[in-house]
Amino acid sequence: MEFLGYERPDGTVGVRNYVALIPAGRCANELAARITDEVGGGVVALLHNHGCIYLKPDRERALRALIGLGTNPNVAAAIVVGIGCEGVTAEDIAEGIAKSNKPVEAMTVGGEGDYQTTLDKGIKMAKEMLGDVSLLRRQPFGLGQLRLAMKCGGSDTTSGLGCNPVAGWAADAIIAQGGSAVFSETAELIGAEHIMAKRAADESVAQRIYEVVGRMEKRISDAGVDIRGSEPTPGNIQGGLTTLEEKSLGAIAKSGTTPLRGVLEWGERLKKEGLFFMDGSANTPQMFLGLASAGAQILTFGFGGGLPARFHSVPACSCGALPILPVLKILSSPKDAKEKEYFDIYAGTIIEGQESIPEVGDRLLKEITAVASGKPTRLEMFSHYREVMEMYSTSPMM
Repeated sequence: MEFLGYERPDGTVGVRNYVALIPAGRCANELAARITDEVGGGVVALLHNHGCIYLKPDRERALRALIGLGTNPNVAAAIVVGIGCEGVTAEDIAEGIAKSNKPVEAMTVGGEGDYQTTLDKGIKMAKEMLGDVSLLRRQPFGLGQLRLAMKCGGSDTTSGLGCNPVAGWAADAIIAQGGSAVFSETAELIGAEHIMAKRAADESVAQRIYEVVGRMEKRISDAGVDIRGSEPTPGNIQGGLTTLEEKSLGAIAKSGTTPLRGVLEWGERLKKEGLFFMDGSANTPQMFLGLASAGAQILTFGFGGGLPARFHSVPACSCGALPILPVLKILSSPKDAKEKEYFDIYAGTIIEGQESIPEVGDRLLKEITAVASGKPTRLEMFSHYREVMEMYSTSPMM
């Protein structure tokens, strides 16, 4: 099986072909948005909430994530814009992106002298880059060039039986062809970490699983609270889930069955084939940003059902915040089948006894291949809302 993608100078393959406007800090969001709105289609602003009041660990994490966005295979060229006084500088971000050998420029209001000059230069630069990348053409590639990210939400009793194992089946198929897959949500490993540790490729990977879960549990206990006050969520409970462990068992079903090759820090780059776990929160916008920064070209989002399934976008993150990462939505619950036109794959047929997991998994794999070749996802067709991305922060904010 093949897909049609864009070859990048660093050997990766894009499934989209964007010029990205990346603000160095949140103060430059408006500048990036203005340039994007002036130029139009093919140019996207990757707006985010990172400011200049963060401690060193969070600044380093933000730098890694912003470089990762620029080096994501779905970005053909990038412009980094700043005010000139950010803690994470436009020049450092551009320097990191430049290592991928793709076109990148950096500019700041301080360096150009004033806002209007910077805006005018940015518009001219974006138009020139868009003209150049529009000449790129799709070529055939094997599934081994795909990096699939997986997320679940709106979890209920059907999640671990339908949408999640279907995503896992597709991940297994891509990995079998030499590709890679990555999933996250550390809090949703709690109670199932021993199962993932048994699937670790070696002892060091198993220890890393216990390390990141323990780190998350300590962070929660240090706050003087019990995670069981927020997990399962009220929506999960309405959907029939009763314990955190039950939710975790359903959540890890999306990881498939292959050995776990490694554990990444949030936003850390995928470097080889196979299955990976990324440390991070269950906050959807933060997870999308981390997975895109890792280099994922496509993300599957499994919905059990309930109220979240009745949104035509994605609750808590419209995905308009991160247009470089196409998202395929999977629905499990037959109770919400009336909403299935807003989903890319309906997996409720498994619950209804009409199809097996491999049969729906094969449909999903074909849809992933089609989207990788340029077919728009439901979210790309229906979602027009733009939201600021959220950085993952673990240090106190000054």
